[in-house]
Amino acid sequence: MRRYMRKGIALLLAMLLLGVAACGGPDVKQPQNDNATGEQNPGSKNQGEDPQGATGEDVSGNEAVSGGNSDAVENGDKTGGVTKVVLSDTGITVDGTGCKVREDRVKIEEAGTYEISGTLSDGYIYVNVDNESEVHIILNGVKVHNADSAAFYSKKAAKVTVTLAAGTENVFSDGASYVFEPEEDEPDATFFAKHDLVIEGEGTLKIVANYGDAIKGKDSLYINGGVIKVDAVDDGITGRDLLQFNGGVITVNSESDAIKSSNDVDASLGNVEINGGVLTLTGDGDDIQAENRVIINGGTLALSAGEDGIQSENGTELNGGTVTSIR
Repeated sequence: MRRYMRKGIALLLAMLLLGVAACGGPDVKQPQNDNATGEQNPGSKNQGEDPQGATGEDVSGNEAVSGGNSDAVENGDKTGGVTKVVLSDTGITVDGTGCKVREDRVKIEEAGTYEISGTLSDGYIYVNVDNESEVHIILNGVKVHNADSAAFYSKKAAKVTVTLAAGTENVFSDGASYVFEPEEDEPDATFFAKHDLVIEGEGTLKIVANYGDAIKGKDSLYINGGVIKVDAVDDGITGRDLLQFNGGVITVNSESDAIKSSNDVDASLGNVEINGGVLTLTGDGDDIQAENRVIINGGTLALSAGEDGIQSENGTELNGGTVTSIR
C-alpha cells in the first residue's frame, strides 16, 4: 500500500513540474523599442527634422537658431501663440518659435504672430514664408536702421499685417545707397513688401527714407490706422495694384510723389482709394498719383497743391471727404 502511495506522489510531482514548465515557456527577450533596426518610428515627432532642431538652419548660413527646442515645438511657445522678439545690437532674443536670428537680422519664416520691440542700429527685419501663409507683426517700440538696404523687407507671404501697438513709436530708416544681390534691384524702399501689406493700430510709425521710397507694397497696400510720418527722397507711400486708406493720421513729405499707385500693366489696377483718415501730403511731384483712378469716398485731405495735386490717367472720383490746399 505504501509502495502505491509513493508512486502516486511521484506521479503527482512530475505532473506539477510539467505544468510549471508549460506555463513559463522559453525565456524570450521582448524588443525594447521600434528602433532596433535603426529606422525612424513612423509616428516619431523628430521624423524629417533638421538635426539642429525644428527650426534649424545650416551652420554655413551663420544663423543662430532661436525657439527651436523640442519643448517649444511640442507644447507651443510660452506666450499664448505670440512669439516675442527683442532686438538689440548685443544680441536678439526670441521667446517662441517661427523665426531665426543673427547679429543684425530677425528672419520670420513661419505663419504666425510676432511681437517685436527693441533697437538695431544697423540691421533689418526680414519675412520669408510661403505664398499661402499670413504673418502678423506687432511693432511694440521698434527702432531699426539699415545702412545699405531696407530696414523692413518682406520677400514672400500671402499677406503681412503690421499692427502699431498703442502708445509706441516705431522708427525705420536707411542709408543713402543700397547694396543689392547680383541681378537684383529690390528691395528699393525703407519699408518694403512684395505682396499685400496692411498697416493698422494706434501707435506711431515713422519712416525716414534716404535712398528711395519710404513705404512700398508690390501688390495692394492698406492703411487702416495709426499715426504715420514719412520723409522720403523719392515717393512717400506706394502700392502697386491698390493703395487704400481707411483710417489713421498720415503725414508725408517727399521729393517725388507723396502717395502713389503704380501698376501700368493692368488697366483695372493702379488705383488710389481714400475712404477715411486724415492725410497731409506734400510732394515735390504729385500729392496723389495713380496710373488708373483716384477715388475719394471720405477722409480729410490737406494737399500742397489742393485738387491740382491729384493726378490720374483715367480720372478722379470725388464722392465724399474734404480736400483743401496747404499752400
